[in-house]
Amino acid sequence: MWSTPFAVSPWRLRLMALAGLLVATFVWLGAPSSAQAAASCTASVSSVNLGSTLSPLTAGTVDATANLNFSCTGLGSLLSYSLCPNLDAGSGGSNGAGQRYMTGPGGATVAFQVYQDAARTQPWGSSALLVFGTVPTITASPGTGTTINVNQTVYLRLTTTTTTVPGAYSTSFVGQNFFWGLNLLTCAGVTIGYAVVPATFTFSATLIPDCTISTGNLNFGNVGVLSAAKDAQTGMSVTCTKDTPYAIGLDNGQQGTSATARRMKAAGQYVTYGIYKDEARASPWGTGAGLTTGGSGTGGAQPLTLYGRVPAQTTPSPGTYGDQVIATVTY
Repeated sequence: MWSTPFAVSPWRLRLMALAGLLVATFVWLGAPSSAQAAASCTASVSSVNLGSTLSPLTAGTVDATANLNFSCTGLGSLLSYSLCPNLDAGSGGSNGAGQRYMTGPGGATVAFQVYQDAARTQPWGSSALLVFGTVPTITASPGTGTTINVNQTVYLRLTTTTTTVPGAYSTSFVGQNFFWGLNLLTCAGVTIGYAVVPATFTFSATLIPDCTISTGNLNFGNVGVLSAAKDAQTGMSVTCTKDTPYAIGLDNGQQGTSATARRMKAAGQYVTYGIYKDEARASPWGTGAGLTTGGSGTGGAQPLTLYGRVPAQTTPSPGTYGDQVIATVTY
């Protein structure tokens, strides 16, 4: 009759001992949580304009830097804390393979990337979106105090091509989760912890319309008596940013009076000539309404031809006659 109570009592003792162990374990794990929860942390990333007068024809690669600040007060002293600042694609989106973009007029995009290193070889990653690579692990200790303040350089790169459409481009990062905690040896795969969300930050750039022009010399060669028309031609190349309308005008030269009455000079004497837009020499090329020629830029070189003609005229004294004509591209 007395055996049953004795059999139960040791089991109860074991349960009580186990319960005490669980309570002790819970208190040990909960202590850091209470200390960290008492901390006050902020994070921010500076917005950056990479340029407001960038030409797609010459910009190529444009580099800049931003600053990431992480600050905490009320921390436990002599402890090491880690920050895992995740960055997603941004509002400019990505190509699904880790290339971020800025977006511009009509949904046009330009390649953009955020990097961890000055050499710009290691993209800034996200633990939740592994396609962007690894997340940098930023570690700091308050020492004997209770405050940490960390500044980290963020490296930016914009990559334009000659076919990039001019306009204002940007990408914004909204609601980024910067996880932090005690002794996170690496941020790889970390999506838990204490989250601090920086205010929205934006990276932007403005690409401007641009054109370049080059032309060869119009050489009529050696001519004797000017009893018949003498023709010559030369090439011109114009390169304008994509979808940029342009018009090219030619002035009247140094002593001419119109597109068909330009004059080459030598020792106070002249040879009259004209420049035309067509091989038949029916459409004079000058300035003003109807005299210019134009098109829309592609980002690549577009060839044009200047057709010159020295009409029959009274032959001046022998000599080397010349003129200078200025070509102007308006866009």
